[in-house]
Amino acid sequence: MSFEWFVASRYLRAKGRSKFRSLITLLAVGGVALGVAASIIVLGVMNGFSKEVRSRIVGTNAHVVLLDPEERGIADVEDVRLEVEKVEGVVATAPFIFGKVLLSSDRESEGAVLRGVDRDAESRVTDVPGRIHPTDATFESRETSEGDVAPGIVLGKDLAARLRTLVGDTIVATVPNVRKRGLPRMRTFVVTGVFESGIYEYDSSLGLTSLEASRNALGIGDTVTGILVRVDDMDRAPEIGRRIMEEVHTPPLWANDWIRQNRQLFFWMRMEKMIGYLIFTIILTVAAFLISSTLIMIVLEKTKEIGILMSLGAARRGVQSVFLLEGIAIGGFGTALGCLVGWLACMGLDRYRVTLPGDVYFIETLPVNIWWGDFAIISSLSLMICLLSALYPSWRASRLVPVEAIRYE
Repeated sequence: MSFEWFVASRYLRAKGRSKFRSLITLLAVGGVALGVAASIIVLGVMNGFSKEVRSRIVGTNAHVVLLDPEERGIADVEDVRLEVEKVEGVVATAPFIFGKVLLSSDRESEGAVLRGVDRDAESRVTDVPGRIHPTDATFESRETSEGDVAPGIVLGKDLAARLRTLVGDTIVATVPNVRKRGLPRMRTFVVTGVFESGIYEYDSSLGLTSLEASRNALGIGDTVTGILVRVDDMDRAPEIGRRIMEEVHTPPLWANDWIRQNRQLFFWMRMEKMIGYLIFTIILTVAAFLISSTLIMIVLEKTKEIGILMSLGAARRGVQSVFLLEGIAIGGFGTALGCLVGWLACMGLDRYRVTLPGDVYFIETLPVNIWWGDFAIISSLSLMICLLSALYPSWRASRLVPVEAIRYE
């Protein structure tokens, strides 16, 4: 054991009248541990929220959405799909039809979005078909309770709950005839299943049916609203979308991507993470003042002992190292304790999920994702702040004049 560490460890131990100082030392350790643990928990929740929302948004929506710039729809969709799939980076495509309707059951009515899909093609682009229950639910026409024949529809879980419908019930989709200003178009559907994406916005407003049934309900002829595109790297979706617009000239297409569609949400999540780091810094700054106060008290209390050590040959650098080691010891122990508490808390939150209101937070449970890079960043910042808090007291101790320190001994 080095001389500096031996003296530093002795100064940190509580004896006699030093018990009050030791209490302040424990408070400093607790402050560091609290700051580190709180930061790890907050960042773990934010990372989990970001990952969960990102995966669910991409799972329900395509990486890139191709639309007609003039909103007339896309004709000859199969030929256009073949051209799009030739573009580098494109993995699969699927046509879709999109329109707003009023869905009415025997008990309730709710505004919703009717989405026509090709189930086989959709399964290669999004996760929507895999989230349908029961798994054998189809969009094929079937007989209603009144003896008529109507196409099948799959409702979002929360939308079905609002309409108070079950599998086998009949609902009516009403579409206002805006262009001709005539009577609204009404079409009957049979509920064949429900789907759950995990995002309240979709589960409470989306109804899925076949392309043919949605064309008939919305009255859009042989066109489709757009084409969903899956790419090989979803982070390159904007780049690949621009490439599609450059390489596919007929018909002209406008590309939107999942990053642009949700930029405000992801910007908000980045800001939240920055606020988490700010809170961490504030808590550690308070702990740093406690560490600095503790070391200053030790310097004042041990002034005579420091003078004796320097009279016996201890170098000023060695005296400074003693108090730097004390600051590092306090910060290191607090950081290690905070990392342990934060990790245990994150594991507990991940195992026992906290329920959230889905209409506010997009998801229904609180996710946690531990990123070890956050542990490294937080630990490094914590130790650096604790080291900085020990600089002034250690410098003051090394500046003591031995004769003045022991004059009255």
